[in-house]
Amino acid sequence: MDSKKISDINLKLKPFKPVVPLLTGHTQTVLGHVLPSDPFKIKFIDYILKLEDHDELLLEYFDNKSKYTISIYHGLAGDSQADYVRRSANLAHKLGWNIVLVNHRGANEKAKSKKSYHSGRGEDAGAVIKWARSQFPGSQQIALGFSMSGSILLNLLSYRYGSDQPDKAIVVNAPLDLANAAKLLSKGLSKIYDYRFYLILKKLIESRDDISLPRLARTTDIDMLYTSKANGFKDAADYYEKCSALNYVDQIKTDTFVLTAYDDPFVDIKDYLKAKWNEHVHLTLQRHGGHMGYISKKRDPEYGHRWLDHYLGAVFEKIQTI
Repeated sequence: MDSKKISDINLKLKPFKPVVPLLTGHTQTVLGHVLPSDPFKIKFIDYILKLEDHDELLLEYFDNKSKYTISIYHGLAGDSQADYVRRSANLAHKLGWNIVLVNHRGANEKAKSKKSYHSGRGEDAGAVIKWARSQFPGSQQIALGFSMSGSILLNLLSYRYGSDQPDKAIVVNAPLDLANAAKLLSKGLSKIYDYRFYLILKKLIESRDDISLPRLARTTDIDMLYTSKANGFKDAADYYEKCSALNYVDQIKTDTFVLTAYDDPFVDIKDYLKAKWNEHVHLTLQRHGGHMGYISKKRDPEYGHRWLDHYLGAVFEKIQTI
């Protein structure tokens, strides 16, 4: 199929109905996190990727001698052990693909870094793609980014940060307007996620930097006190403005599959509806699903209650045909 028609592809997805029909944004988000996921079915090899500014990323890879290679990027406060990363890797392994798990700057103590990861680190994703092309020559490069990493990929794909492009990309529940996402994260029940993110990031930052953060604060305080300062931004507002991909997705030239939900508690669907997606982007908007939840009422014999895995499996298989 002509890549210019990627937006017209029919993934033949099964209908999604949430397992709990009340407060779906929050129930889906929580259930997606607490329900157990299978462990890795393969053994990875560690590799320290040195970046141009001398910081490092810990990559974990599996060489299956495949003509498809997927690099998987975790969300905020996560790492390569996150349940959604494990499940995605297992799906790719089932298809016989090569797999690269990416731990962002500072997310793993095995890799040294003076700076931190954030939503604008498209150059880091580009560096991974460049390395993967060398490590797996002739293999098609697919990049999969969850949440914050989805923003990273969108910044790379729209040529704002980084240069080396994947052949195909998949973006799941990425915030398009960072200031808007930060605002939503500080409201109502979303404050619970906000505080959880803050505590995880506080512990991570204080373990590797000589800095003391407030005991009780918000994720925006991390962005103001640490992320912006450590990465050359004036403040949190400057970081949000410069690293939001909302106004640039019309620049994407790589076939990209994008998924989000209307009821995501801190990714505003209005941003997706007003974004100028072009013909290189296949957009799937679900009424329910929360933030990377998508826990289905009906159990699928292959994916269980994980409709997100059904979506990713459908995209992976479609990529092999285009």
